[in-house]
Amino acid sequence: MDFFWSLVGFILVMGLIVTIHEYGHFQVARWFNIKVTDFSVGFGKALYQKQFGEVAFKIGMIPLGGYVKFVDEREGPVETEDLTRAFNRQSVYKRFAVVAAGPLINLILAWLVFASMQVIGMNTVKPLINESTLNEIISDNSNQPSQTRTQQNEERAFWELVEVNGHSVASWQNTHQQVLLALIANKAEIELVLNRMHSEHFVTTKVSLSQLDINNTNQHWLSELGLKPAVLKIDAIAGQVITDGPADLAGIQPGDKLIRFNQIEIDSWQDFVNLVQQHPNQNVSLEIKRNDVQLRKTVRLSSVSEPETGELVGRIGLGVDASEAQMEPYMNKIQMGVTEALDYGFNRSVDLIIMSIQMVKRMILGEVSVSHLSGPISIAQFSGQAVQNGLISFLGLLALLSLSIGFLNLLPIPVLDGGHLLYYLVEMIKGSPVSDQVQVVGQNIGLFLILSLTLLALFNDVIRLSNG
Repeated sequence: MDFFWSLVGFILVMGLIVTIHEYGHFQVARWFNIKVTDFSVGFGKALYQKQFGEVAFKIGMIPLGGYVKFVDEREGPVETEDLTRAFNRQSVYKRFAVVAAGPLINLILAWLVFASMQVIGMNTVKPLINESTLNEIISDNSNQPSQTRTQQNEERAFWELVEVNGHSVASWQNTHQQVLLALIANKAEIELVLNRMHSEHFVTTKVSLSQLDINNTNQHWLSELGLKPAVLKIDAIAGQVITDGPADLAGIQPGDKLIRFNQIEIDSWQDFVNLVQQHPNQNVSLEIKRNDVQLRKTVRLSSVSEPETGELVGRIGLGVDASEAQMEPYMNKIQMGVTEALDYGFNRSVDLIIMSIQMVKRMILGEVSVSHLSGPISIAQFSGQAVQNGLISFLGLLALLSLSIGFLNLLPIPVLDGGHLLYYLVEMIKGSPVSDQVQVVGQNIGLFLILSLTLLALFNDVIRLSNG
């Protein structure tokens, strides 16, 4: 079933992104009256083809890209009436615009999808820690400037993390992203701002990142920094059961009270989640109470790979049955108006592009391992998970991949759009096209680089699968 969802998710996500990318090339070419003969989503033999006017629209067998084919004298003979519409006869500025349109529309799509997510709105669990955890963080970083150590009046008092390095955070995922940004930027420390719940009492402290290794994908960064999520006292009662998930296959039903996990007493839903995450791909014993009858179930847990760390965590396919009133104090409702959301989406896209540039630079310098590269297998896994997790999860992955493909295609590597754009910039400066010989050599180098990176990414995917 995981394979099915991965396949569906991959085809859906990549199909959308590739179609949008090729549409950018296609539409700008049409604006300049350049003749387009083929618009293909996917490579290889056409599984489906439909002629609309002078353009053949195709779906190729291999869903790893696509292309738009123009009339071009370098590709073969051109009818006399089409010579003025041939791509090679257009000004360098028109050719530049047509090629740039593909990656640029991917970047625009990412911006709009990030904005749409904020307009739709989402509920996230607040990044909460206990008072004792905060005191430990301050003690461990006592040589750093910070406010006075808090008074431990109540062991279970909650502190909410509200800022990391000057950026607002509303969830643990946001927090993890800011730590990643700091690591990629090679920062020595991060600054945290926390607010005690139900008060205006704020604490600011700095935490060293020296113990974190950006190349260790199994390292749980937030735990290493001492940021242990507060255990929320929410009863461990089964809510939504995902069809054909581990819980469903074991016979768990909505309303079941979860009592013991491998003989360990379950005190709260968070206890249960932590136990599940610690046992990826293992058979576990789960004791439940249903209608005052105690039952024991054996559950074969599955696993998911965290997108940013690659760490495998257990999954059971079970949601909590918690009332809104019970959860409300621990939740952040994130929703913005259109203008604010567009501003957020733009800034989010810019932050990720800067992060990508820094990551590529550090990979080239050998400071960051190439093991961070992910190939189509990982993308398929993430896509399948996103499709199952709902609209917001799917949109988040769509935006990230669209941004990544837009950025990748702008890299000045021959074969990619960025390589062609580099040739056109040279042509603008020197007043004549780059020689055919230089272009052939560049194409061969670019093809070698792309194939090498693809094989390396596939190798990384296989290693991740074999380890999990």
